[in-house]
Amino acid sequence: MPLRIDFPDVKALPSRRLFVLAMMAVLLVAADALPASLLGDPDRIQFALSLIIGALAIGITLRDRMTRAQAARARNRVLLLLVVLTLSLTAAEFATRFVFRDVTTSTDNSSFFTRRWLRSGPSRTNAQGYRGPAFSVTKPAGVYRIAVVGDSFTYGNGVAQQDRYTDLLQARLPANIEVLNFGTPGDNTPEHEKTVAELLGTIHPDFLLLQWYVNDMEDDDMTGRPQFRPLLPAFHQWLDASSALYAIANLKWGELQVRWGWTRSYVAFIKDRLADPHSQYSQQDSQFLHRLIDHARQAGVPIGMVLFPDTASPITDAYPFGFLHDRILATCDEYAMTCVDLRQDFAKVKDHRELWASRFDHHPSARANAIAAERILNTFAAKWASSPK
Repeated sequence: MPLRIDFPDVKALPSRRLFVLAMMAVLLVAADALPASLLGDPDRIQFALSLIIGALAIGITLRDRMTRAQAARARNRVLLLLVVLTLSLTAAEFATRFVFRDVTTSTDNSSFFTRRWLRSGPSRTNAQGYRGPAFSVTKPAGVYRIAVVGDSFTYGNGVAQQDRYTDLLQARLPANIEVLNFGTPGDNTPEHEKTVAELLGTIHPDFLLLQWYVNDMEDDDMTGRPQFRPLLPAFHQWLDASSALYAIANLKWGELQVRWGWTRSYVAFIKDRLADPHSQYSQQDSQFLHRLIDHARQAGVPIGMVLFPDTASPITDAYPFGFLHDRILATCDEYAMTCVDLRQDFAKVKDHRELWASRFDHHPSARANAIAAERILNTFAAKWASSPK
């Protein structure tokens, strides 16, 4: 006997159910046809509409099975729940902002904390687009000019401008020695090479100091880098930028993903990528660094380096990135170039968290910058002071 399916008469359906069906049909069409540039992300809109339509469907179903009095009581309870939840989340948000009012930045550069810090006007941008006071492109007579090239560590993510190691150097060096900061967040070795080549032909420094950190060796190729699922994907960008409570929850969510094995750790990523000095990525970064140093040598400009370790965990014999430091120091020896490795200096700090810009950001704190400035001065100051102007 053939299977028979009896479809309900659409005309006989209550108007509310017809509305829900029509909205679901519109949703299905919009999911495929809505342009990405119209009203924002189509996936986000689809998710929001799904929630609304699902809530309507549940409401209509319950309404059809309840008496008017029962429906009124249920509605009032739902409204009370929403009001209490809204008030609770609002109170929790303001409490979080107050408790963490000292936090400047976080590891997530798009989070509420970093945006709040940037809005507070932590820096002056000079005509060249770098964080710092204005300076003359033409080097003044009698001035010994030091150009410091680096990433967000040199930029001073999360710390006041006067607390950066470059500003501390400037404050302690003679007036005829000029320290210029060319730190750019996100720059890696390829960008450092381009910046050095440009500076050599424009500001004509007398000395180049290159700041190095572990992630410089990624060379802008994010292949295989750990990917973290946001806590609420459909609303992540908005919530992460506007809510301190969500920003913290999302950071902790990322930590849990590593702990539970949902994504690999950054340490594992770096070791897989760079442990072999003959790997494609290791050789590629070595070529960038060699070209950078060769640019300076060909221009007759002395160059040195300062190596910042990763302070996410205490710096002990188990420090996971020591092999990268050793590899860079071998390049320094190859060029007979003076390089400062801050591992031992930072290891002397009993609580490694004191080296963080904030409890959510492992960029160098004011204390870490002061330690770096002291070590750099002890290493290079005599050379700078005795060099011809």
